Amino acid sequence: MTQSPEIAQQALAYARHQAAKSLADLAALMERTGADCGRCLEGVSEAQASFSHGEEWSMKEVVGHMLVASLSINREIANLVEGRPVSQPGRTGLTAGGDRPIEELRLALADLWAETGGLVASLPKGGNLERTWDHPWFGPLNFKEWIAFQRLHAMDHVQQMERLREHTDYPEA
Repeated sequence: MTQSPEIAQQALAYARHQAAKSLADLAALMERTGADCGRCLEGVSEAQASFSHGEEWSMKEVVGHMLVASLSINREIANLVEGRPVSQPGRTGLTAGGDRPIEELRLALADLWAETGGLVASLPKGGNLERTWDHPWFGPLNFKEWIAFQRLHAMDHVQQMERLREHTDYPEA
């Protein structure tokens, strides 16, 4: 996926705006993100969750990617805060999940957002914002910017799943 410079700058501005807020506000943002992801999958059947067209990922693959990427980001947020080394920057393109039942993926996604909210709530209020981890498009982000990025990433994929629902070949049930 190619990002236009304007969209990348808007996303970065959003992440920085959110990162200026308190950790309690960021934990609430993660809770809303989990609820938004959950609503997107409500009532989705196995056939609907497996549907894809062209080179688009299915909903199951999208959720699998979100799980892999977000768990990795959570680990790196903890590394930033704890002063531990962070991983080499890179993209997580993995889509693990296409072979898992949608109900299992729904539960794993709910667990992910509960874990993310718990992580954010547990972070020290005066955490070091000087330590960063590089994002492939946005460059170096501190731990609070990475938390806000989690919202951006999830909502981008929620929109991707909504586009699948709008496709003319999307299964009835």
